[in-house]
Amino acid sequence: MFNPKDEIKNNRKAIKPDWVKLREVETDRMLKLERPLPFKQAKEDAIILELPFEFTALKQKTLSECIKNRRSLRKYSETPLSFLEATYLIWETCRINKSKGNVVFRTIPTGGATNAMETYVYLNNVVGIKKGLYLYVQDKHVLALVDDNDDITSRVNEGMMHQLRGASMVFFITAVPYRSEYKYSYTAHKMIAIEAGHAGQTLSLAAEVVDSGCVCIAAYNQALTDQLLQVDGIEEFATYIIAVGKK
Repeated sequence: MFNPKDEIKNNRKAIKPDWVKLREVETDRMLKLERPLPFKQAKEDAIILELPFEFTALKQKTLSECIKNRRSLRKYSETPLSFLEATYLIWETCRINKSKGNVVFRTIPTGGATNAMETYVYLNNVVGIKKGLYLYVQDKHVLALVDDNDDITSRVNEGMMHQLRGASMVFFITAVPYRSEYKYSYTAHKMIAIEAGHAGQTLSLAAEVVDSGCVCIAAYNQALTDQLLQVDGIEEFATYIIAVGKK
């Protein structure tokens, strides 16, 4: 019989791992097992959308302005994001600065440079872009089409538990846990959750630059979202959803 109180106690362990005991653990890294790949790649036949690297055309704001004005926004205007604005949000939130072997240095902090995070983006109301779900290929700074079937909007909304609400973009953050487990064993999962949180906060501030707002969503249908993203729910699964749109 399911006991929620037992579940609560067990789940607390994930955010208070014993780091001292980690010294006694032979991690897969110490055993010199094969390292996990640091980035997910597009399927060979995927349609690729090239993204710009320069954003000088966007009017910038100070960090203080962005922090002061950040609020969770759950309803959006019908004004679309421009392609440059959409790319800017992806770039500031998800890009890597450099990588060396399987060590990855990102804009956001990632535990031990292990990069447990992948990002999928649903473009819903972006100028000149057909609605569709894309994988952001981190090391190439491109979007690879995952799904643009006619029912994509309804399936996105169902996975979000009907919280789309006219958002122009939706960021789906996933975890590939073994990338961190390889180095940190049972202590990895706290860092994986924190990494997603860093991304959410960065996106919240970047959205202010383009006169938009977002809401970071932890309550969603796990099975439907994993199915939407075409991930297995074990070695990769959704951890966070962030909807973005114009104010």
